[in-house]
Amino acid sequence: MDSRQWGHATWTELEELGLGLGRAGERVPTPHGSTVLALLPVGAVEAHGPHLPLETDVVIAAAAAKAALPHLRALDCHPVILPPLAYSAAPFAAGFPGTISLRPATFTAMLADIAASLQRQGVAALVVVNAHLDPAHLASIREAASAHEGPMPVVHPDLTTRRWASRLTAEFKNGACHAGCYETSIVMAAAPELVRDAVRRALPENPASLSVAIRAGAATFEESGAGEAYCGDPAAATADEGRATIEVLAGIVADAVADVLANGPTEVAK
Repeated sequence: MDSRQWGHATWTELEELGLGLGRAGERVPTPHGSTVLALLPVGAVEAHGPHLPLETDVVIAAAAAKAALPHLRALDCHPVILPPLAYSAAPFAAGFPGTISLRPATFTAMLADIAASLQRQGVAALVVVNAHLDPAHLASIREAASAHEGPMPVVHPDLTTRRWASRLTAEFKNGACHAGCYETSIVMAAAPELVRDAVRRALPENPASLSVAIRAGAATFEESGAGEAYCGDPAAATADEGRATIEVLAGIVADAVADVLANGPTEVAK
């Protein structure tokens, strides 16, 4: 089997890893003595400027999850990547064609059901690898993680918290990072065929900070000064920066999991 991809495996191959229904959520060791971690890449279908695809967040989350695999194996774990969850609340981009926004409660219910199903099968932890930073979406993840009951932790390294944000790029930290240099660089590294590069190179820098706008009460990209659904400096993006950022994101995922393994579920979602 492809031991990295849950959706590529057969049920019998996952059973060989020690997974199965009717185990009451016990943490089941794999035959090799490690534990099965389910990595869930999470994003949204929403506008990311005129140069990046609607599935940009999913591309970023999937790249981070893949890059985290060797780091997690070094923790004596057996990480497997679940099929991505590509639909969520995306009200900030709702005014742009192509955006598909769910009610926050819908996403919360989906994530809660996924967690419950994995727990029943004996998965050691659900690791939410998220690249969609809409406040409504982040609140949905927190709600699902805090409402989950049982021994299996739901690990969500929230990139908007100071601990993790401090490790990312200057553009990310100043909040002008939607489809700007930060996200564009990652897509250029992970899926360059999806970048409209001629359009990207011609885009002027937009210094509007989403984090500042959100604190001031903005609820849409338009209200935040991102009238073309981007902010930051996409023309400055490079694949080299993207590759470096993907490795940083992978390290964040691994460190969040290591915290839970060392300290227990009290460290979840910090």
